[in-house]
Amino acid sequence: MIGYFLQVSEKELEEILLDSSLLEEKAFPEDDSFPTALMDIDKAWEAIFFVLTGHSLAEIDEVNSPLSWLLMSDHVVDEDLDMGYGPAQYITPVEVKLLNSELAKVSNDNFKDRYDGRQLDEAGIYPEIWQEENAMDYAVDYFEQLKAFYALASEKGNAVITFIS
Repeated sequence: MIGYFLQVSEKELEEILLDSSLLEEKAFPEDDSFPTALMDIDKAWEAIFFVLTGHSLAEIDEVNSPLSWLLMSDHVVDEDLDMGYGPAQYITPVEVKLLNSELAKVSNDNFKDRYDGRQLDEAGIYPEIWQEENAMDYAVDYFEQLKAFYALASEKGNAVITFIS
């Protein structure tokens, strides 16, 4: 299970909401190129979410927005379009700015201070490797990339579509 994040303009989001097949084309082009607006954080998605919120994906309803929007929102692209593990969800440019502000408050050092591999594994955070050597560096690296991704999306006024595949 890989966590994907796709930046789209408001116009592109509107087009995707009218025709969700455009999402698959945009995220996974037939020429096998990797779109520059697409980011994957490999299997670190739930660990990052847990370190930031103290909750697993199963407990997402207990997490307040905007941090809950990191993985899911109240906006579904198309309930019938399964992107691997359910439908894609999106946040608007305004919501991107709010989430980016929250992420910017957490430094890499603060993230490391919050990180507890034993606690992650005990909570069943996918893929339960969090006590292994280099696991924290793996999570921190993707957290750093995710922060940069949201900062750029916020700066450009883009929406973000998320899905797990």
